[in-house]
Amino acid sequence: MPLPAISSSLEAANWFFRRADKDDCYLENDKLHQLLFLAQVHFALNNNMEYLIPSLFICDERGFSEPTLAKILSYGLPLMAPPSFSEKINSFLELIWKKYSSMNTAELSEFIKNSDSYIDNYQTGKKNIVALEEMAQNFKSSLNPRSFSKAGTSKGRKILISQNGPVMVSAWQPRKLGPKNNKEIKHA
Repeated sequence: MPLPAISSSLEAANWFFRRADKDDCYLENDKLHQLLFLAQVHFALNNNMEYLIPSLFICDERGFSEPTLAKILSYGLPLMAPPSFSEKINSFLELIWKKYSSMNTAELSEFIKNSDSYIDNYQTGKKNIVALEEMAQNFKSSLNPRSFSKAGTSKGRKILISQNGPVMVSAWQPRKLGPKNNKEIKHA
């Protein structure tokens, strides 16, 4: 078995967290796991079933997650240097980001849970380890143009952190002032 393209899921997670920071948005842990799952599947399908990251994914009621990374992130984001991947890997991760980052966590979760891979592997109340080959082959049918069109169609919503937690941000749209509302025009 060839070595994975990235030496750990933590490095890939670090790349996604930094990419989210670059776009000034908050990346939830659940969404991170979904992005890593999609990156692993796409990489396997495009590279003869090779691994992007050396990870097994667990299928449960939340979707697919990488358990070791979940445990690490439960203590907070570790301090890490910026990842240094090859141009091929950076470009690949950037494509995954562009394709799926505009979807919020719920939309991305729904997209994954409607896949054959999830439907075939989910067992109520249990955690199920899914092999890469099975995960990728079953998910392949979910990537057809009809069902795949949901990805990336969200309206570029941005989530930032306020003092009260994550909030959805939209562009400021000032109200238009008519002549009766504009006191400066009357006094000029």
